[in-house]
Amino acid sequence: MGLPGTPAPARGYGMDQALPGSIAPSEFRRGWRIVAGGAIGAAFSISALPFYTLGIFLKPIAAATGWSREAIQWGFAVQMLVMVGISWLWGAAVDRFGARPVALLSMLGFAAALAALPLFAASISGWYLGWALVALLGAGTAQMTWTRGISGWFDRSRGAALGLALFGTGITAVLAPPIMTAIIANRGWPMGYHLLGAAVVVIALPVVGLWFRDAPISNRAALPGADRASVLRDRRFWTMLLVFSAVTFGVAGLIPNLVPLLTDRGLDAATAARYASLAGLSVMAGRIVAGFLLDRFWAPLVALLFLAIPAAACFLLAGTTLPSGPLIGVAAVCVGLAGGAEFDLIAYMAGRYFGMKNYGFIYGMLMAGVLGATGFAPAVFGHIHGLYGSYDPALLAAGATFLIAPLLLLTLGRYQR
Repeated sequence: MGLPGTPAPARGYGMDQALPGSIAPSEFRRGWRIVAGGAIGAAFSISALPFYTLGIFLKPIAAATGWSREAIQWGFAVQMLVMVGISWLWGAAVDRFGARPVALLSMLGFAAALAALPLFAASISGWYLGWALVALLGAGTAQMTWTRGISGWFDRSRGAALGLALFGTGITAVLAPPIMTAIIANRGWPMGYHLLGAAVVVIALPVVGLWFRDAPISNRAALPGADRASVLRDRRFWTMLLVFSAVTFGVAGLIPNLVPLLTDRGLDAATAARYASLAGLSVMAGRIVAGFLLDRFWAPLVALLFLAIPAAACFLLAGTTLPSGPLIGVAAVCVGLAGGAEFDLIAYMAGRYFGMKNYGFIYGMLMAGVLGATGFAPAVFGHIHGLYGSYDPALLAAGATFLIAPLLLLTLGRYQR
């Protein structure tokens, strides 16, 4: 049941007619392979692999090339900027052709571009070109693809299904830092990118090909939902875009810079990587818990709960000395919970407020702002570190954003009927 006075969820186009606020077992019996395939796809996607490994590659690349942290992180910003420009096109392709064919094609391109990335590191301009190629070929593996496919199979359990599928990115957040730290230490950073690309083809592609399917729909044009023009005139769309972009900026600035921040203050790389893995575990917890809560409570209230807590991490990590080990752990957990819940919230709220007819386009447009924030944030945090010799100004600004921005979501009102 929802909280008193909060709007009841509207029905999507799933086939199960369970009571509001309940989990529909028949939906999971029918669609568990879709969720599992989506989870593996998300774990090896452009939304997970580059983001959760950037902090591990940062210092080794800087040592090998002589480039600054800021310059290296601008490569990731280039990837995000390219995705800002093309995400809505990939979303429209998903709406027209389905999630599965888009996912399979883009996974091949993403794997090739990621494995080839070290070949572009002869110059800083080449480095940026390599990241642009990663975006162009890999944007179809972003979360809009997996969430679009899953939303077609689930209605009353949609939040739980999305949370379980996007759980895959949390697996990457946990496993990638220690694995890549060991690989880079023994084989060098280029081999790290070669193996990431190979893993997409060897591990993820077969699973997605076997299990991930679009829901059978005779006429995609007849799906319920708002048309594109009306969405772009809707205040709720722009409110969601503003809030999620602002919160993402803080989370995306913190996570890739967590390892450098901790090692700058005296922790060894292995210990810092363990805290990064703890953040990854919290990403997984955030995915699951937020997903189940979304099936029971009004989404803006769930968003307020999860998106405000990273403020605690910012205030704990600011200052000239690190807090105690347990408090560093608390900070990592707070960041991870928000990072885990955020994409559940975007996927769920896009479908509930605007329907599924143009879901890919709408999600792609929302993600344009989120991706722009994700791309700029690590480099901006790095730039602030370069200016002040500390991440503190960035941490304090992000903390204020986490406290204020989620309150705007409380103005969204009822879901679409």
